[in-house]
Amino acid sequence: MPRRPHAVVTEPLGALLASVPKSRPSWLTVVKTTVAATLAWVFARQLGENVAVLFAPIVAVLTLQASVYGSIATGLQLLFANLVGTALAIAWTQALGLTWWSLALGAFVALVVARQVTNTPLARNQLTIATLAVLLLAPVARGYGQWRFIDVAIGSAVGLTIAVVVPEPPRIRHIHATLDTWGWACAKVLRAIADELGARTQALEGDRRHDWIAESRKLNDVSAEASAAVAGVEEITVLNLFAKRLRRDIVHAQRRQLWLVRLTLQVRAISLATDRLYDRPGEPPALDRETLRALLTALARLLEDRLDGREADDQSLRSALIAAVERVHLVFPTALAVLDSVSLLGRLDQLRQDIGGEEAEALIDPGTLPRAD
Repeated sequence: MPRRPHAVVTEPLGALLASVPKSRPSWLTVVKTTVAATLAWVFARQLGENVAVLFAPIVAVLTLQASVYGSIATGLQLLFANLVGTALAIAWTQALGLTWWSLALGAFVALVVARQVTNTPLARNQLTIATLAVLLLAPVARGYGQWRFIDVAIGSAVGLTIAVVVPEPPRIRHIHATLDTWGWACAKVLRAIADELGARTQALEGDRRHDWIAESRKLNDVSAEASAAVAGVEEITVLNLFAKRLRRDIVHAQRRQLWLVRLTLQVRAISLATDRLYDRPGEPPALDRETLRALLTALARLLEDRLDGREADDQSLRSALIAAVERVHLVFPTALAVLDSVSLLGRLDQLRQDIGGEEAEALIDPGTLPRAD
């Protein structure tokens, strides 16, 4: 079993030190960050002996994220990294001075320490930067190492204060827009499969895939974008008192996300199964392509109705699926010979039930049938 890298910080503080903010910055974040950097520089300049006011605005910029939680997580990471890096640089300068070899050795030690005691690239890089900055500036900036602690504190305090006082409003409309795009992409894949089944007249050569496979793969990117949007809004609501009233909307978006995950799994499975079964050398599957085309088109229409907010009536589709299942058993004399077609029809029916929700009826209730164990 591989060993995990040793980390000094543990839960629950470790969760913050290892957290990577998920929320994307908005225009409000840009304005807040600009104000934070300016205020941090102004406050740090009030300290007369602080001759190198560079890192207060930098830390303020890095600290302030779109969410309060993200700002606290980033601020703690930067604070921890800067304190360790500054302490290391002060001790290193006093012990070895500053030469080319001591600088190189100091950078190496800083990278080794950062690798062992931090969990995120932000903290790891900042620890190394802090060490190098203090090493390089200490000979020319009297007391710089000590002022470095104050700079970090000022930058972190300003960034966190602005994040808490001016929190980001959750972008609920943006979430629903990305989720809608995801749902329409699923419907597009279903129609792409149906259209190509109708247009293709020759078998595929070798390992060539159907064109709809590329469309199906795009669902990964669409779903990742939508999931990131949902995760970002979830993060914005953490420690944000003004966002509590929107909690119901966020829960609704989370449920829609889970629903679309189920749809995507079924759509991708259908696209792969259809690609393997149709337009290949040998005997065609028991489920004829025209029946499959009609079922896919009906599924796409059902999903589009659901996405448009219209009533999703799946009764005619349910009847067509029942007829298709019964028909494939007449093509070959054994159930094993039609297993691939029945499995594909099962995927289609599962997708129908996922689209229809709780009101969708199964093709048959096993409880109404006699059973021989």
